[in-house]
Amino acid sequence: MIPTQIDSGFFFSMGGITLIILFMSLAIFGWLTVRNRNIRSFEFQITVFIIVYIIGEIIEDYKIPSRSSIPYLGSQIQIVSAVLLAIIVWLRLYSVRKSGKMIDKLESVEYGNVNGAK
Repeated sequence: MIPTQIDSGFFFSMGGITLIILFMSLAIFGWLTVRNRNIRSFEFQITVFIIVYIIGEIIEDYKIPSRSSIPYLGSQIQIVSAVLLAIIVWLRLYSVRKSGKMIDKLESVEYGNVNGAK
């Protein structure tokens, strides 16, 4: 029989490594949020996303017996965090397009002639 999982402790498992990376990113974005002190900043919004994702990851990794009525609660919270991220990015894109400050305009280049190039 082939073992499917080696019990080498929680922090050396994939769930533990994921949590360590998530907490490191939370520390970075949390520090940027505290430094900027603005709720509308991108750093604050990403910090909220990371916190919701961490909650889902912790609930998914730690098998809590009292939540047997909702077996996939951690995964559902992670889906909610992904939807939250999509809403954050979509609203930021919408506000940038509405203000007219887009920088990704495509210009036609004919036969290698670029404005200002010789």
